Amino acid sequence: MKIKFISIIFVLLLLLSSCSLTKYVPENEHLLQRVKIKSDIKNIGHESLKPYLRQRPNSGIFGAYKLQLRVYNLSGRDSTRRFNRFLRRIGEPPVLYSEDMTEETSKQMQQFLANKGYYDADVQYNVVFRKKKAVVNYSITGNKAYHIRNFHYEIDDDSIRPFLLQDSVNTTIKKGDLFDIDVLELERQRLVKMLHNKGFYYFNKDHLYIVADSSLNSYEVDLMLKSYPMVVNNADGTTDSVQHKRIKIRRVTFTPWYDPERRVREQAGDTVHYKGYTFLYDKKRYLRPSLLTEKTFIEPGKYYNEHSVEKTYSALNGLSTTKYTTINFRDAGNDEINCMTLMAPVKLQNFSIEVEGNNTDGDIGAAVSGTYQHRNLFRGAELFRFKTKAAYQPMGKISNLLSNNSIDLGGEASVQVPKFLFPFLSSKARKQLRATTEFSLSYNWQTNPWYTRTIAGTNMKYQWFTGSQNTERYTITPIDINYVYLPRISDLFRDLYLNNSSIIRYSYEDHFIMSSGFSFQRNTQPLAKPLENYFVYRGSAETGGNLLWALYSLSNAKKEDGAYTIGNIRFAQYAKGEFDYAYYNVIDSRNKLVFHGHAGIAFPYGNADVVPFEKRFTAGGANSVRGWSVWSLGPGIYRSNSSTDFMQIGDIKLDLNIEYRFKLFWVLEGAAFVDAGNVWTIKNYEDQKGGVFAWDSFYKQLAYSYGFGLRFDFSFFLFRIDMGSKLYNPADADTGGWCFPIRSNNFAYHFAIGYPF
Repeated sequence: MKIKFISIIFVLLLLLSSCSLTKYVPENEHLLQRVKIKSDIKNIGHESLKPYLRQRPNSGIFGAYKLQLRVYNLSGRDSTRRFNRFLRRIGEPPVLYSEDMTEETSKQMQQFLANKGYYDADVQYNVVFRKKKAVVNYSITGNKAYHIRNFHYEIDDDSIRPFLLQDSVNTTIKKGDLFDIDVLELERQRLVKMLHNKGFYYFNKDHLYIVADSSLNSYEVDLMLKSYPMVVNNADGTTDSVQHKRIKIRRVTFTPWYDPERRVREQAGDTVHYKGYTFLYDKKRYLRPSLLTEKTFIEPGKYYNEHSVEKTYSALNGLSTTKYTTINFRDAGNDEINCMTLMAPVKLQNFSIEVEGNNTDGDIGAAVSGTYQHRNLFRGAELFRFKTKAAYQPMGKISNLLSNNSIDLGGEASVQVPKFLFPFLSSKARKQLRATTEFSLSYNWQTNPWYTRTIAGTNMKYQWFTGSQNTERYTITPIDINYVYLPRISDLFRDLYLNNSSIIRYSYEDHFIMSSGFSFQRNTQPLAKPLENYFVYRGSAETGGNLLWALYSLSNAKKEDGAYTIGNIRFAQYAKGEFDYAYYNVIDSRNKLVFHGHAGIAFPYGNADVVPFEKRFTAGGANSVRGWSVWSLGPGIYRSNSSTDFMQIGDIKLDLNIEYRFKLFWVLEGAAFVDAGNVWTIKNYEDQKGGVFAWDSFYKQLAYSYGFGLRFDFSFFLFRIDMGSKLYNPADADTGGWCFPIRSNNFAYHFAIGYPF
């Protein structure tokens, strides 16, 4: 079945390959096949000059196979036929070579190089025509560049001169640097923002200019920063030039329930004054004044500060009740301005129901879940969620639907408060953190032919963001409690998996986990520059049982079977850490190469011999080594004799992935990938032979797989199908391990939502 599927894909690719690339290229025209850029300037190569290309060839997979163009060429010439129109819509028409656009590209590159200090740069191009195809070659010769010799200030305005001179140590313009116009512009913008943060609200970048003197005939430039005065209009129609002034905030007014279709005055049913701020409410106090004063950094009586405005935007837009925020300033006379903060709300309450199906080893089941959400529970933008779920999974024959099945019932409730709830923390520190505090409770009841299990939990966590665009996220979980109780375990399950030598017997005993943890994440993706490379990394650390162990030790409590217990339940004690890194090499708007690595380790100590089952690692599956299904790889070279082996878990995990992603047509995306990884145990457990980690052999026990996938990008979510094939199986190392020739039992299919990393 799987080999047949691959054959179909191969035939389709062969059909596409048979289409002529120049099918729809008119006579006396040429398909733009390729563009090459060669530059002798260090640090200014193809990637720097590519944005100035006025024409780019049709996009291709791996930079060569022009799939979108081939799909377009599959269409017939009769444009009235619906199928032909469909192929043309999802495909890409041929890019025809244009002499005018090539000449314009040359001029754009010349201007770019001049802005970078290479005023004598030479841009040449030649075009090679062959069989209705054109290849354009650009050749860049930088010649000698201009550099900065001196940079000094000449500011006539007494009000801004002290601030500029004091800030001069922070300048980005240095002696000996290239005479780069872009750097000068960025420096001008930086200085304007600095003055805005000092209270000069009406100052703009047109009030600053840089004079360049290049008359030295030595490829050196002297720079001088100067300023223009502010021009004011008089009542008689004349104008005067005056010095710039620092502006203070006179009054700050909030409209927490703002409707853009109505005037503000019409919405003000109640006016409230609180700590120097004014609040205009509509009928009722939608949000407490104390919350809004905590979330604003704009203070009456203080000088205007642009950074405070940005922080206020971020804090108010981060509230669960806010759709968007608009902050307006109006002149109030006497070198003061008034601030009006308008907050448009979202719908406060909603309820949703979801129905889903699942397939486990051929057994088709169903689940239904309902979620209720309230975004302003106590008028402080508290986000309350309650979710309940019921799942049913038949197991085996239809005649056993009522007696042989799996039932899962559960619910979870949480409240997220938009502040850092911590004792002894000053209001100023709490305000600067821009954090949230979350409390949650959960309960789950599971029953199947093997066992009946109850899982209850509660936790508390803090979360906050940093960075200008909230690019860094931190989470602290001071307490997370989980209690697992198994009132019933079948004799067959006990005999197979819970014998005295089995390490997983601890996972199916009643147990109690009280842990604490910390995690962080950073995303450097530049939203304003989607074609730039970026990386995302995250890490976490978690410990469990330390506080309980300390309390029991200090109280000289007695141990049972060598361990402390709570109500005859042995509590877990362990440490766990994980780190995940992904680098995204953006080739162009349709192609991306992703490098990913994940490492984790967990180890028991003190009151425990084994890490809790749910805290251990598995390999294989949709986000790991995709040639294996989940729970089917490792640990180490351990060989399983069962399709559902509870022993294929470990204490150490390593995943390495390379994935090439490319857009196809319509909502379809493709991917080709190579994965490597495995899990290992820390201790040499009897029932996981060959699974222990060793520095001199672990790299020989890495499993390898390769494959391809399809992704359906519907904007609001992405559905993914990946097919992976085993390349090297460490469990078969004694017979070579390499999985050749290709066999149907070496494939694994994965269906998932979202990208794997």
